[in-house]
Amino acid sequence: MLDLTLYGRPVRTVFDLLGKKENDLTYSLGWGLGQSDTFVQRLLREVFADKQAGELQALRLQEFLPGSGFTDIEIETNKVALVLEAKVGWSLPEKAQLERYAPRLKSAEIGQILVVSECTPEFAAARLPQAVAGVPVAYRSWKQIVRLAEACAPPGHAEKRMLRELTTYLRGLMTMQNHTSNLVYVVALGAQVQPWSAPFTPIEIVVKKDRYFCPIGNGYPKEPPNYLGFRWGGQLQQIRHVDAYEVFTDPHEVIPELASRQVDRHYLYTLGPPMVPPKTVKTGNLYRAQRIEAAIDLLLTCDTIRDARDKTQERLTVAGDALA
Repeated sequence: MLDLTLYGRPVRTVFDLLGKKENDLTYSLGWGLGQSDTFVQRLLREVFADKQAGELQALRLQEFLPGSGFTDIEIETNKVALVLEAKVGWSLPEKAQLERYAPRLKSAEIGQILVVSECTPEFAAARLPQAVAGVPVAYRSWKQIVRLAEACAPPGHAEKRMLRELTTYLRGLMTMQNHTSNLVYVVALGAQVQPWSAPFTPIEIVVKKDRYFCPIGNGYPKEPPNYLGFRWGGQLQQIRHVDAYEVFTDPHEVIPELASRQVDRHYLYTLGPPMVPPKTVKTGNLYRAQRIEAAIDLLLTCDTIRDARDKTQERLTVAGDALA
């Protein structure tokens, strides 16, 4: 059997035809739940614990809420209602976003919000509210969702095959399966305007413009990282997911306020919303402008960036993926 590729990437399951973006992930999970009564009932039992989930009445994708935007997945029975908010990577919704779903759920006999992302349950528990406007908020990682689907034993062959393809697809998107894809490339930013950054400071380019740029190679990454971390003031200030990147040779073309000049090829990164450490993470004796890589979970839980770097190196050495 020939290997099928789409735009150069392998298509191992029918879900791979969608892609790897957040909506693709949401639609795939929604389809899996819609095609497997065993899976959806197991998920409801997992979330609502000792409560009777009732009979399934509706399953909705991207349902529009006037004044509140779209929900990712809604599951409704004659007894409970669940809004599932799906995220890609180590990203969590803001409390304000979850609050917008509360009015829809409060009309149900038992309503709940379920957040799914790659964050560990411990990290999510420290950042997500336990409830919003009286509606409980639960959390499961993608790893837990995959295990839940794998534990299903549906009676039909077609349902088994669909769940097998779904879990294969989800595992392929979980960055935790790749020991190096949840690494954060941490850089130091200055608070003074530089000739290359005028009229902004390097910090302002990140904070106000949601951009960061640097040379390609020559001490900087040759391949764009998934995450960038920024430190100033002697501590880690924020971590950003790299939502997109492009290559430029004139900074004025990508940030009009910057002066036009020819430079060697640079990456321009478009940054996602900031993840702020839940506690103070000091630099820890690194050189003033030293750039390092560290696992995102360790950066957010260690006392210093240096500790996170060292523990990451130990973890990768054990896994056989030691950094060069």
